[in-house]
Amino acid sequence: MSNPTVSVVIPAYNASATIARAIDSCLAQTVPLWQIIVVDDGSSDGLAEFVQSRYSDPVTLIRQANSRTAAARNRGLDAVTGDFVGFLDADDHWERDKIERQLSIFAAYPEVNVVAGRFYSQSPGLPPTLNESKSNRWYDRPLRASGADAFMLGTLHWTGTVLVRRPAIENLRFISGLEPAEDRDLWIRLAANNTVYLDSQPLATAVLEPGSLSRGSIEVDCSKMLEVIQRNRSLLSLPSRLFWTSYVRYRWAAMDPQPSTALPMLMRSVAGWPLPFAGMPAMKRLGRLKRLLVLLRQSMMRPNQPEGVS
Repeated sequence: MSNPTVSVVIPAYNASATIARAIDSCLAQTVPLWQIIVVDDGSSDGLAEFVQSRYSDPVTLIRQANSRTAAARNRGLDAVTGDFVGFLDADDHWERDKIERQLSIFAAYPEVNVVAGRFYSQSPGLPPTLNESKSNRWYDRPLRASGADAFMLGTLHWTGTVLVRRPAIENLRFISGLEPAEDRDLWIRLAANNTVYLDSQPLATAVLEPGSLSRGSIEVDCSKMLEVIQRNRSLLSLPSRLFWTSYVRYRWAAMDPQPSTALPMLMRSVAGWPLPFAGMPAMKRLGRLKRLLVLLRQSMMRPNQPEGVS
């Protein structure tokens, strides 16, 4: 494939304040893109008018009634014609050489159908930080995984870094109702049926804007991830299902600010998998004990008593 073409799908909802950053990062790629498809998911903030007035070819605008992220991404997928398909949210942005790096990996490893990689996370007004790597064994080499390894590999795909050969995804779609975990579900399915490559270099930045399409509450995120585990249970042995269910419940408890709901969730996590989380970073392997001590201390404090006041 001498001159491969690349399409990118950008779902957007009331993102007129950030959409230019996303589109401009696509236009700034060292390899020109074939299509930049912006799917306006029923915005009411003038997003469509902004995109139409500021951009022309290769930017294409598709408008639809508000149907949430999965439907917006699927609408974009229906319109792609490039050899490769990438994904980007309207508040995130790519590194300038992202596509060039990924196309070079595809050229070096023809058996690879999906390339993703590490990324930066950034809260508005703060400097970006590189996401932690669970293990170097997943990075910088082609991987054909099965079972629990495929499940883990799929969870390591962050949507803003994914580039996939179109034939590998043209018969697959995101599942509506799984938001905001619908992308993880699709990456797990892809990882279970394709050779993938994870680049250890950061390819994009996730900007943690409040109220965006994919940044929901921890309760919704974790409950939907539990559904993803059930949907893909054929990949997981019983111990693996218990491990992942317990891990998601730990994440839920770790980020829930209310001790009254976080403590029972943490206890369910420990009951389901009392062992350390092998394969996770050290902080997460031992994080439940620290979180348990904090929650127990908070639950024993007198009502309305500020922490640290005796």
